[in-house]
Amino acid sequence: MKKTSIIKLKKNIKHSICNFGFSKKMPYCDNAHRDYNKINNTNYKSVKVCLLNDDKIEISCSDWPDEK
Repeated sequence: MKKTSIIKLKKNIKHSICNFGFSKKMPYCDNAHRDYNKINNTNYKSVKVCLLNDDKIEISCSDWPDEK
């Protein structure tokens, strides 16, 4: 099932969004994928977003865990 978040982002700042699902700061990336990649020989990376204007965006990922 696809999980969705609406987040407010500021312009001209690079935001890293998790598409891995193990971040403790969901939906933002905390680089948890780096250790996972080393152990499991995978290549997960975050999605980088930089807006031209302050705005809200709706994002979704089927790999995100259900909210607790």
